[in-house]
Amino acid sequence: MISEGFAIVYDLSDPDAWGAAHRHRAFWGRRFTDIVALDCDRIALVFRPAPDERWRAWELVRLSWILGEDLEARAA
Repeated sequence: MISEGFAIVYDLSDPDAWGAAHRHRAFWGRRFTDIVALDCDRIALVFRPAPDERWRAWELVRLSWILGEDLEARAA
């Protein structure tokens, strides 16, 4: 479950990863996404849950978008 949140690491030297990071942050919302710089080319996006329980179902939808897109990219 996403009660504590989750993080994904992106290598921004890859244009596709840069685009995915931008989309994923937009999917989740800037208010609940933290950016952590790991080095010059890599960041981690930390996706935090909304404090209100009403958003849990919507967070599951957004999570499926993010992970579904990630899985498709890995398969290609």
